Amino acid sequence: MRRDDIKSMVKELGPRRFALVLADLMEGRDAAGKEIRKVRPEDISLRDLWEGTVGPVENTLPIAMRASGRLNIVDIQEAVDSTAFTSATSVLIAQKTIEGYDQPNMIGDELVTVMTSRLKSERIVGFTSLEGPQEVPENMAYNESSFAEKYVTTETAKKGRILALTEEAIFFDQTGQVLLRAQRLGEQTRLEREETILAGVVDVGTATANGYKSVYRPAGTAENLYAAANNNYLATATPLVDWTDIDEVLQYHADNVRDDRAATLERRPIILMSRVLLVARKLAGTAARILTATEHRSGDITTGAGNQLISGNPVRNIAPGLTALSSPMLDYLAGVTGSNYDDNDDWFIGDPKRQFIWQEIWPLQVMRAKAGDDAEFRRDVVAQFKVRYYGGIAATDERFFIKVNAV
Repeated sequence: MRRDDIKSMVKELGPRRFALVLADLMEGRDAAGKEIRKVRPEDISLRDLWEGTVGPVENTLPIAMRASGRLNIVDIQEAVDSTAFTSATSVLIAQKTIEGYDQPNMIGDELVTVMTSRLKSERIVGFTSLEGPQEVPENMAYNESSFAEKYVTTETAKKGRILALTEEAIFFDQTGQVLLRAQRLGEQTRLEREETILAGVVDVGTATANGYKSVYRPAGTAENLYAAANNNYLATATPLVDWTDIDEVLQYHADNVRDDRAATLERRPIILMSRVLLVARKLAGTAARILTATEHRSGDITTGAGNQLISGNPVRNIAPGLTALSSPMLDYLAGVTGSNYDDNDDWFIGDPKRQFIWQEIWPLQVMRAKAGDDAEFRRDVVAQFKVRYYGGIAATDERFFIKVNAV
């Protein structure tokens, strides 16, 4: 898309409508909503965009304007309207930022349930000692079920960066560099959010401090999430080798984890839906081999003595739908000083979405600064864009995801 094409579109559509149509073109739709070939941000030059929406750089961009008079004073034309340029550039920057943000191999969103919120910190209430139904004889009143309140608290944080577009970037047509910076900023924003989620899920943070925060705060007090007292930490060395290790953990959960909402002495077990086997990159191959094996052989396979039993993969029956997730971020987090997760041989299994929430106040946003900012004059900035999000991870329970000590 060249300067004259842009100029014609702005003249026909107007500044605001032009930016909206450009956004549609980036998504592969024309003005009528028909699918067409997508226009990529790289297809549009920043200088062509400026000259097509504002005017020739020699007359409209201060860095390109010739000084006049014996004092070399540049008379900046206040009448220049760059609304169409900044609106259209916002589309380009947002497209590349989102492209970088939506990078593959991120697993954080598969471990948390997103909860939209308008509060920086929330108090999430649960119930304990909640009595179950009882048999009611004919013509008799139902008994009331009493409960006592328990809760956890959440914490969130606002994180972001500014991307500035300077006069030099337009005059020297540094389109590639600007778009690359936008893409990298999107990538780094997603990577930071991924680290926040994974550090919370494996409980890197301690009740004191090591650069990470505890995500489990029952009654508002930070505690270590995985502990023998919570019945979610298998302290006996159980390295991940084959399906029997998974079976051992699931049996441990069945034997030890009870629903504390039942007031009776015989508390019922919690039916654990084992959806995720979470491992560091070091164990990714082992986890994949265990879950994708097509058959299992028991007996003395080496010597052939005695009877051998050949069967299908037992994991498909004891944990149907179990998916292995891994990330090199976990190998990195295992090296954090003072971390509760200090060994990338450790592994986790259960249903993390039932235990962890991502409290989302703002999703990823790409915002344009209003015209007239002081930075425009002091730093020759034409437009500024803010990339940010506001959110945080919290554990609302401790019974649905188990940590297994491997060594």
